[in-house]
Amino acid sequence: MRKLLILAIALVAVAIPTAASARPAATKPTLVSITVVNGRPVGGIKRTTIKKGSTVRLVVRTNLGTEIHLHGYNLEKKVTKGTPTVLQFVAKVPGRFALELHPMDAQLAQLTVR
Repeated sequence: MRKLLILAIALVAVAIPTAASARPAATKPTLVSITVVNGRPVGGIKRTTIKKGSTVRLVVRTNLGTEIHLHGYNLEKKVTKGTPTVLQFVAKVPGRFALELHPMDAQLAQLTVR
């Protein structure tokens, strides 16, 4: 009985690392962080190139405005002044896309998907 228990523990010890290595590594999203003061992105318009198929996480902090809008993907998200607003998506469509703060139509970023 003791030999069976030792054998079972040994099999589990071998199986755990094998199962963990069989899973594909999770890829981190491309992070684009933008701070907006009085309708203008601090440091200017953020220009980022992204690989098609990758996950993108846009984080916008602003002291005014009502929503952010990613043109081309037609994604919108309400903003809360002073709180980070996160817009995450998979970049499936190639091209160049503007992220704007509405209602002032201020361009915050230009994303190029290749």
